[in-house]
Amino acid sequence: MSLVSIIIPIYNVQKYLSRCLDSLLAQTLKDIEIILINDGSRDNSLTICEAYAEKDKRIIVIDQINQGVSVARNTGIAKATGEYIGFVDPDDWLEPNMYELMVNKIKESDCPICFCNYYKDEKNNSVPKDFKIEKDLLDKEEITDVIISNMVGADDIMPHYNFVMGCVWRGLYKKSFMDEYGLDFEPGVNIMEDLVFNIRALLKADKLCIVPDHLYHYVQNPTSILHSYKKNMWEDQMRVHELLEQYIIEAGLEEKMRNRLDMRYVGMAFSAIYNEVQAKNKEDMRNKMIKVKEICADEKFKMSLERIRPIRGSEASGKEEEISEKKVVNKRNSKKGINKKEIIKREVIKKEMPKREITKKEVKKKESNKKETTKKEINKETQRRFIQIINRKIDKEENKKELAAQDTTARRLSVKKKSVIK
Repeated sequence: MSLVSIIIPIYNVQKYLSRCLDSLLAQTLKDIEIILINDGSRDNSLTICEAYAEKDKRIIVIDQINQGVSVARNTGIAKATGEYIGFVDPDDWLEPNMYELMVNKIKESDCPICFCNYYKDEKNNSVPKDFKIEKDLLDKEEITDVIISNMVGADDIMPHYNFVMGCVWRGLYKKSFMDEYGLDFEPGVNIMEDLVFNIRALLKADKLCIVPDHLYHYVQNPTSILHSYKKNMWEDQMRVHELLEQYIIEAGLEEKMRNRLDMRYVGMAFSAIYNEVQAKNKEDMRNKMIKVKEICADEKFKMSLERIRPIRGSEASGKEEEISEKKVVNKRNSKKGINKKEIIKREVIKKEMPKREITKKEVKKKESNKKETTKKEINKETQRRFIQIINRKIDKEENKKELAAQDTTARRLSVKKKSVIK
């Protein structure tokens, strides 16, 4: 039995695998087992795994047919003997003291889950990514408000959204906690499976501790699933959203998270549309447009668009306007030579005129209602025109094919006539 079991699902990563395994063998915490699940790789990944297992007895290699990352990680969980479980992606690498610091923190805080900060390794530089919080120990309410909510999605337009990546590789999980709640990865979920796992786990956790150090290197791999065309992306995204919504409703947090869920669904639709129209999708234009139409016609997408409401964005802009207005008034008053007593006197007079103030508010309210109605009408008209353009493009494609077919038939008849005359 080891203190920490580290689970690594492997599929066609021979280029990066040695760097990852070297960083694990260099860990200052020596009481670890490294479980490598080769998920049907077609390159030399399995050979590399077996060579490392020969060198270090802490490495266990499991070879299985390709079933996806969720099943691979579940295989690792079933095999793990450690008191704590960590997950690593094979194209990433770790700082030498990562698991020593995280084990010390999780033990000291008596938490079921521990997270750390990380680096995002791009082509020429390494960018530190931090939790936007100063505390290193969070209670259940703080887990919901600070972590889960920002994993689910934005509650308003950018830049107020403090995005929290829902990856499992930045975490260390108590094995007894996972066993108690039956925490594993959803089979058949091919993207964002770690987000689904983390939301489910965090909803069960009473405490969460954070190591502020940057201990993990998340490498931007251009050939990964996240950076290539995904054939069934829209269907996979809907499955993820369905699970997230289910867990949040079961936890009694739907009202709190509804705007975030809707914002997430709309964002999913936009990314799925981009996925379909990108050059890496080798489908013809007609099939691309059919898929885009299907996404645009989705009832949940339409409903989410209708329900979304700006929150802090509108409040912030209102406050900015108010502050700037006060600055202008103060500047104007100073130019006129009006002293503070006179300003206070004028403020008192304003307060004594409630009818006039109410009227102004009513006028503003009516104007905003008109703008909102106009905005909805414009959105509907834009959507209608967009679908018309798509239909026209599809019709043009079909007409071209029909004309080409007719031209081919005419040429064949012409050849037959000539042969008969001869």
